[in-house]
Amino acid sequence: MCTKDCLCLYVCPTGATDTENSIIDVEKCIGCGDCADACPSGAISMVPFEYPPQQQKTDAVIGALKALLHSKSQQENIAAELPGKLAAAIEKSNHIMAEDIIREAGYMLPQSDNVQDFLRSLIDNKQAEGIPQKALVRLIELLCEDKEDVKMSENKTLENLMTAFTGEAEANRKYTAYARKAEKEGKLNAAKLFRVAADAETLHALKHFEVAGKIGSTADNLKDGINGETYEYKEMYPPFVKQAEAEGNKAAAMSFTFAMKAEEVHAGLYKDALENLDNTEEVFYYLCPVCGNIEKFQPEKCSICGVPGDKFIKY
Repeated sequence: MCTKDCLCLYVCPTGATDTENSIIDVEKCIGCGDCADACPSGAISMVPFEYPPQQQKTDAVIGALKALLHSKSQQENIAAELPGKLAAAIEKSNHIMAEDIIREAGYMLPQSDNVQDFLRSLIDNKQAEGIPQKALVRLIELLCEDKEDVKMSENKTLENLMTAFTGEAEANRKYTAYARKAEKEGKLNAAKLFRVAADAETLHALKHFEVAGKIGSTADNLKDGINGETYEYKEMYPPFVKQAEAEGNKAAAMSFTFAMKAEEVHAGLYKDALENLDNTEEVFYYLCPVCGNIEKFQPEKCSICGVPGDKFIKY
């Protein structure tokens, strides 16, 4: 499928795709998936962290597959008793077809529930002499252990990804604030460095968030946005405002209050966008540069902080 566009060579951050035999260097590959995303012909695919479940089949289909499996096994045994190369080929052919059939019947992955149920049936039911019962028990134990180990490892990695995402996102905001300060002081080179570093941290944060599987459909993302904004203006900010006022910290109280009111507006806008998700008519948004309020029109002044409407930024 490779069309030799070589885009994978240019996007790979580690040089893992720069090989003469077209085989990705697994020692260098970090699994970012950039090469697969860039490939125009779909010649590169990434092995998933977790294999998708097999397609569900009805009992009738599974029954037919098992009947066919029985037939192929019989044909294999018959061919095995016959002399000649043709019989050997037929024996091998039926063996291969039988393997494919049993996998399609729901036994594709060794760690699947079907496989474990089958192994347990060999233990629970009386078998012919020579079936290694102890080995079967140990195999089931190992499969269960592997499943738990993988689950624990994935959970820890997911936790690490989200911790890294939080750190990178915080660094982006921090460096952006530093850049603004540097610009006010006339330190333009320092400001430029802070801004490019902020963009770099954004790249890291977005990749961590993507790999963690936190990006859903647009509808799901809007629902998540509604939940997040609602939590902030209903539960998070009110006690913050109260505490700041109790301590006499007016600046903090105002900052919290502006954000709290703006988050309520954001939640409403997300709800509106979700309800009109299939609407193709272009919508414009106007952002207050002081409190973060967002309007769908340019107001005379901000309803939250009072900033003149001509200061709003159009999106």
